[in-house]
Amino acid sequence: MEVVYLNGQFIPKDQAMISPDDRGFLFGDSIYEVTRWYGGYFFDLPAHAARFRRSLHETRIVWKDELKLEEITEELIHRNELGAECAIVYFQATRGVAPRNHAFPNPEVEPTVYGFARRHSINTLVCEQGAGLWLTPDPRWNRCDIKSTALIANVLPYQESHDRGYAEVCFVRNGIVTEGAHSNIFFVRDGTLYTHPATNDILAGITRKNVISAARDNAIEVVEEAVAADMIPYMQEAFYCSTTSEIVPATRISDQVIGEGTPGPVTRRLQMLLRDLIQSGDPRR
Repeated sequence: MEVVYLNGQFIPKDQAMISPDDRGFLFGDSIYEVTRWYGGYFFDLPAHAARFRRSLHETRIVWKDELKLEEITEELIHRNELGAECAIVYFQATRGVAPRNHAFPNPEVEPTVYGFARRHSINTLVCEQGAGLWLTPDPRWNRCDIKSTALIANVLPYQESHDRGYAEVCFVRNGIVTEGAHSNIFFVRDGTLYTHPATNDILAGITRKNVISAARDNAIEVVEEAVAADMIPYMQEAFYCSTTSEIVPATRISDQVIGEGTPGPVTRRLQMLLRDLIQSGDPRR
């Protein structure tokens, strides 16, 4: 039986009910977070929790139990008997239930807070072989730094990339690469790692943060600088990263083959460094 968290209670999933007047349903007026569980421990749960709280504060959603997030996240793993499994925990908070009106509810209502845990394994084949990205204009709003559930502008380009046989999108805004639909994108040229700086134009990923840290700790130069789309043919390596995929080499972007069309040496090294960093959190080591 799958157990979920809803508004202060752990209940069977089939008993979880949310009002049709919920602002998350009506407006996408809600935020979320996804955390990885590696069969005995979370990877960088404090950073995920901090980003969730930042999204709450940026959207002015008030959840009085926000400091219990880590405790609830761990309890979802326990109640779903996922202790020895690889899994994700998804957490979401909406502004709550109120008659449809663009203005915030007045008086303020309690948020709707929902979480679940489920098995999820890394696609090791795509991490080994690499994948293609589809270059497309970035149609999203100007607060991509907020992890909002209003993702239609991510979903539609991603589906088009999927229909074309690509694994992810490579968004371009004002002539520069921003990120993917659900990942951050890195490039390598002459041994230096390039990625878009952490501005409102991207969601600064937790994996992105750890990749940058691992690179700098191991004498790989990192430049947080946007890459122009017309510079893609001159890049020797590329990869994208996220909580659910770790590091995936990008062997082509649309019709442009990247480097030799195979995962490059810097990408391979970073995959190993990230894996070591993840496993360093394993209490059994």
